[in-house]
Amino acid sequence: MFKIDCDAFNENLLSNWSLVPFIRFGQAFGLFESNSLKGFAIFMRAWDNPGLAYMVEIAVEGESQGKGYGSYLLLQSLLHLKKNGLSIVTLTVDPSNLRARHIYCDKFGFEFVEYRKNEYGQGHDRLFLGLDLKKRDLLE
Repeated sequence: MFKIDCDAFNENLLSNWSLVPFIRFGQAFGLFESNSLKGFAIFMRAWDNPGLAYMVEIAVEGESQGKGYGSYLLLQSLLHLKKNGLSIVTLTVDPSNLRARHIYCDKFGFEFVEYRKNEYGQGHDRLFLGLDLKKRDLLE
């Protein structure tokens, strides 16, 4: 997972300290091909709203990017969350990441909630997006 994380973001967002609680207390999904991990998605449930999950990260290894694996992984993850009673999924995305914004908003129907200036430190702004799984047919 660390290699895929670095491939996707040119740095490791995960650590030995964060990965274990994400897997143990969150919901982690893996995308495998020929018994090899090609991508993963991690979600955490909100304490104050058990019907809401935050997507911590989604990543696909470098050589598998651009082949639809990320969209497939996101779709299957969202379908599983919806089937298991979650109704809202949120995430943040870099405002300049047009490719990710296209996938989240245009393909999956995530909507803009708010602009968060310096969300991850000085100069690291994020768009906060949300998807109401009750109102969205993911298989359209």
